[in-house]
Amino acid sequence: MDVTARPYPFARQRPFEEPPQWPWLRDNTPVARVKLASGDPAWLVTRYEDVRAAMLDPRFSRSIDRDGAARVDTGYQADRSSPVFSFGGSISEPPGHTRWRRIVAKAFTQRQADAMRPRIAAHTDEMLDAIEARGGRFDLMADFAYQIPIRVICDLLGIEVANRAEFTALASRLTRRDMQSSFADFGEALGGIGRYAATLIARKRRALGDDLLSKLIALRDDDESQLSTEELVSTVILLLMAGYESTAVQLGNAFFALLLNPSQLALLRARPELIGNAVEELLRWAQMGTGFAVAKFATANVELGGVTIPAGATVFVSLGSGNRDTSVFGVDADVLNLTRESASGQIAFSHGPHFCLGAALARAEMQEGIARVLARFPDLRFDGDLSDVVLSSNLFTYYPRELPVTVAGAAR
Repeated sequence: MDVTARPYPFARQRPFEEPPQWPWLRDNTPVARVKLASGDPAWLVTRYEDVRAAMLDPRFSRSIDRDGAARVDTGYQADRSSPVFSFGGSISEPPGHTRWRRIVAKAFTQRQADAMRPRIAAHTDEMLDAIEARGGRFDLMADFAYQIPIRVICDLLGIEVANRAEFTALASRLTRRDMQSSFADFGEALGGIGRYAATLIARKRRALGDDLLSKLIALRDDDESQLSTEELVSTVILLLMAGYESTAVQLGNAFFALLLNPSQLALLRARPELIGNAVEELLRWAQMGTGFAVAKFATANVELGGVTIPAGATVFVSLGSGNRDTSVFGVDADVLNLTRESASGQIAFSHGPHFCLGAALARAEMQEGIARVLARFPDLRFDGDLSDVVLSSNLFTYYPRELPVTVAGAAR
């Protein structure tokens, strides 16, 4: 199988089915050359152990807007003079990233996620009450999956209820690709949310609350230094980009996966105590990305998987392929199994110094969201033919645009 002549990312034949190139590459050429849609060459890492190694190696930089880097065709006409390309520069690479993460990690803890769980449950029940009152039919994406994470983020940032509509509109324009038409549009949205965040931070500095943003403003590093306004603005934007659409998409993918696998849906209904492991398996099997999303730039020659990747190369680390590696997840890794014992080893949240800080919170949102929907609506079913579901697929995300479902009654 010659993958060097085939544009990457590879196409899926059916939802969540791994491209046939992935298992072949893992078995034969786990670190391989591929060609991007732009025509530029790149490297692709597909095997679980190599993916984890690449995510740990400091010689692979996340900054891919360098001279000589492959052109990643995102569908936008990029203007490299745009400030978008300098966004978050002070916290994207060591030592700035190391210091930033050391400070921010003090706020993003399992304890924080556990403390938020009652609020997540309350938001979920409030949305389900409204859905139940309307009755009949609703869209799991627009009416539910996109609603939970933005409410949680507003709680974290301490945004008053009266100001949430404005913030939600700005956040949606920034993070939801279905609301963007060009790179310029993305840049304008970035500027808008940046200005909003700067104003919010200034207001918080004058009167700190007990929200997470107030804690981030007050936190100090070991040398007593604090995050600058620029770093705080970048943190707010990263929280949105990592915690809004990604969590919504992952929730939507989880429900779609369960609808596609009715025996697993029935199992989770019968055994709700499986929700913790079920979410890990759903993260592994129905991952939001195409496997293309983690792009790296080799700052030096790096030997990986028995291959030397040259300095200056662009490398794509496929978390999606790693999550289907049969050497880790068993010979049936391409099957959804909510009782899979190895599911907790999934790498959907990445690995190493860029492991998702909000992973514990995302897990809580998914666990509460899925469990409460299934408990409230025991007869929930897809409204139509699952083969007609339209998937939004680009270089970074893969998810259903709509998931219309019907309910005849609710359980109390």
